[in-house]
Amino acid sequence: MNLSFELEVFNVYAISASVVALHLLTLAGITGYLRARAKKFVNPEDAKLNKAEHVEAEDESVARAKRAHQNLIESALPFFPVALLYVMTGATHNGAAIYMYTFVLVRVLHTIFYMLGKQPFRTISFAIGAFSIMGMAVHVIRAAL
Repeated sequence: MNLSFELEVFNVYAISASVVALHLLTLAGITGYLRARAKKFVNPEDAKLNKAEHVEAEDESVARAKRAHQNLIESALPFFPVALLYVMTGATHNGAAIYMYTFVLVRVLHTIFYMLGKQPFRTISFAIGAFSIMGMAVHVIRAAL
């Protein structure tokens, strides 16, 4: 299959993957911002550079942002290849839009719920994102058989 931006279904992947990548980078920036705001650094060289306190454990807001970031990484890693394979196996535009945009939306919501400490919404949004990847993976496996 020839992938190009002329294929509407590839556009869905390109947009979704790019938003997930930007989301990852944004969370990294938020973590850095929260660390600088708290003026507490676990690396002595960072504390010295920023004229801040050297601590053994991260500030709770920084630790929470890092956990949200790690969780997103764990979901993004299977999303990128599975979603691309789904497109390559002849996904319909509507199918791709439903799976991929749902994934993107619930992952953004997951981050918000994680940062605000909102359960069970965090778990629900995680599960919906995981089911989106699983649905695409089933389509890929069926197409490959």
